[in-house]
Amino acid sequence: MSFFRPLISFFLVCIAVLVVSCSDGNVKAPTYSAESLTRIQLASAGVEKIKERLPELESYIDKQDWNNIRSFIHGPLGDLRTRLVGISKELLPADRPKSLELGKEIFGHLNKIDTAAADNNQNIAATNYSEALKDLAAFNDLLPELPKAAPTEAAESTMKAPDSMM
Repeated sequence: MSFFRPLISFFLVCIAVLVVSCSDGNVKAPTYSAESLTRIQLASAGVEKIKERLPELESYIDKQDWNNIRSFIHGPLGDLRTRLVGISKELLPADRPKSLELGKEIFGHLNKIDTAAADNNQNIAATNYSEALKDLAAFNDLLPELPKAAPTEAAESTMKAPDSMM
């Protein structure tokens, strides 16, 4: 029995060496497909529109306009988490956990702002607003460099006025 153990170990080492030596040494880092970049670009365009409106929320907090704060969070910001999760699913596997965590934190800050508005607490609302902005910036840092979108034929046709209407 003691004779077979070293022999089995030797065969396992030989198999491991054979497998490693026959493998391709060129390991490619994961990259984004064109489809993934397109989906990220579409979803991030929606997030950018929401981010452009965030100063409205800040002004409502400054004015202590509690009803508009709650309406804004449930209205224009209502689908922010869905968009962030959609983007996260398209990111590289190494970036997904961090992006999902940031999405949860952003949503948590928005919930705290909503609760602060219900309690008429400007300090908590303002603090969570600035934290949400930081988390959105960190989320944005995880996004790949997106190519500039070239106008498509459909977009160009909607931009031009038809001749029959003039």
